[in-house]
Amino acid sequence: KLFERLIKINGVGPKVAMAICSTYTPSQFAVVLNNKDITGVQRVPGIGPKSAGRILVELSGFDTELIISSGEPKSLSVAQASEALESLGFKKDKISKALSSCSAVDTATLVKEALKLLQTI
Repeated sequence: KLFERLIKINGVGPKVAMAICSTYTPSQFAVVLNNKDITGVQRVPGIGPKSAGRILVELSGFDTELIISSGEPKSLSVAQASEALESLGFKKDKISKALSSCSAVDTATLVKEALKLLQTI
């Protein structure tokens, strides 16, 4: 699914799409997209700053679709918790930091743990 979506982007061919797929798992790449991490995209061999920017713009919003289709319950919970915390006004970078420190699996507990951590950040 990720590969098919990548090759539809202007300037991204099968070779670059395969490089992305072999560098990141779909859930890891979803995190890169969610954080709009241009340096994370540039870590893939064959992608420069211009291509990385284009990929981030073209795939905005595709991150949640990737997480849901990956079938990992924890990553889906993390995505939902991230959206909930974002709607409360927290910044994405702080949310990612807090959620990476959480050990819970379900969305509600993740949000509670992250809120406790975000109070100290």
